[in-house]
Amino acid sequence: MDKVIKLIREAGSVVILPHVHSDGDAIGSCKAMSELLKTLGKSSVIYAEEAVEQRLGFISEGVEVYSGKEETFDTCIALDCGDMERLGSRAALAEKAKQVINIDHHKTNTFFGDANYVDAKASATGEILTELYQRMGIAIGKEAARYLYTAICSDTGCFAYSNTSPETMRKAALLMETGIDHAETARLLFDSVPLETELLKAELTGKIRSYFGGRLRVVSVSSAMAEKYGLDMEDVPDIVNIPRRICGTEIAASIKDVNGKIRVSLRSNGTADVAAAAQQFGGGGHTKAAGCTVGAADMAEAEELVVRACGELLK
Repeated sequence: MDKVIKLIREAGSVVILPHVHSDGDAIGSCKAMSELLKTLGKSSVIYAEEAVEQRLGFISEGVEVYSGKEETFDTCIALDCGDMERLGSRAALAEKAKQVINIDHHKTNTFFGDANYVDAKASATGEILTELYQRMGIAIGKEAARYLYTAICSDTGCFAYSNTSPETMRKAALLMETGIDHAETARLLFDSVPLETELLKAELTGKIRSYFGGRLRVVSVSSAMAEKYGLDMEDVPDIVNIPRRICGTEIAASIKDVNGKIRVSLRSNGTADVAAAAQQFGGGGHTKAAGCTVGAADMAEAEELVVRACGELLK
């Protein structure tokens, strides 16, 4: 982390980049980094690959969608991003930057930066950034604390997932002590859902497919299904939790067709390392939570490939 701190202190113009299809950890971490840089008297811009999903609107103010225009920054900070491919078209910004800082918690990270700090034991990138504030001797203001708490809360499922450690709880307590409304943060993240989304999830629940005696369960959603309820695919939530919650499920998978790209999310309720399955398709993540984009003609073919890969894990 010492090299990361050195480069941050020396940075001139800064662009902050979350991974494609940014989640609460990615956006919360980017906003917290922006606050840290502001404290140091540095300006920055946050570029997302696509519009941030509506449910994260309470933390995404100021996050811009990258237009593809040519820009050059002294420093690029990639957050919660396992490899350059996960930057999408914004990888061009990293390639042009004088220095790239890579801060992440995915065990499949490729260490693509000039300075890398990757802690696979951390529950979230937000947890690492909380430590970064401490190591740099920078007080965590209430606004930064809200972003960091959101990041950690998002990736731990409100501290319900197995990646929650005693250190995670200590970091969360530190952030709560700033006076943030932690209950409202959790409500906005997990209990603030449009009716249309719930109606879609109800339909998807009735279409769960089970394999290997129910040890693997799969659900998929197409753009046509989303449009039926007036939703854009980017605003369809992470539906992988629908099959994950069913008793007996060891691996849950969701399949989405987003603008012709078939995205797969995987979750493990047991010992199966779903990151290993995701890596077969060029993806990655964690032992119990991973994702990838599958090169298949349609969702049916993608499901066949995913079932085959997950079946190997369940042997």
